[in-house]
Amino acid sequence: MHQPDPLGTPRVHPFGFPLGRLLAVVAFVAAPIADAAAQSRAPDPINEPTIDFRAPAKKRVTTVLPDPMPPIPPASALRNFQVSATTPNSFGIDPESVLVRDRRTIQYTLVVTSARGVRNISYEAIDCEQGTVALLATGRDGAGWTPVSVVSWRPVMRGDTVNAHHRELGGSWCLGSGVAGERGELLRRLTAVPERYLN
Repeated sequence: MHQPDPLGTPRVHPFGFPLGRLLAVVAFVAAPIADAAAQSRAPDPINEPTIDFRAPAKKRVTTVLPDPMPPIPPASALRNFQVSATTPNSFGIDPESVLVRDRRTIQYTLVVTSARGVRNISYEAIDCEQGTVALLATGRDGAGWTPVSVVSWRPVMRGDTVNAHHRELGGSWCLGSGVAGERGELLRRLTAVPERYLN
């Protein structure tokens, strides 16, 4: 009759190795393999952020003044659009000046006319991807254009009355992060009077 081993007798693997020593060898071999597998995983900056992660830089927008520049438009050539029911100023875009670049940026001539008939003429650009607007040149009747020395981009959606016309242009001309269409579609969208101005 088989008798059980006395207490304290080392357990032996069927191939003759002490079981405790065999388990230690397996753990010693498996640890570097597990470490290598962990290091070889693709980085996950969302669920496992590290201080070394840097978001990819966004492509910088490029604006180029047309050569030649569009002529200073007369009042009769402007396509007017609504900005506010309370402002005394009128706002118009020169349809011939509208230029779409890279399905991302729109350049155009804007004319803001005060109640006294004073015209503020500017050549501007809207970057739909970044949601920003920039002044590229200023214009004067009878004097032509003067390019700005430094192009400065600022947010379109600022929510204030001073820049409400930029808000309306951005809302009409941008669709997501791109331009809503070519010149004809942009002009069609521009003349669609928002219902809030009809109340």
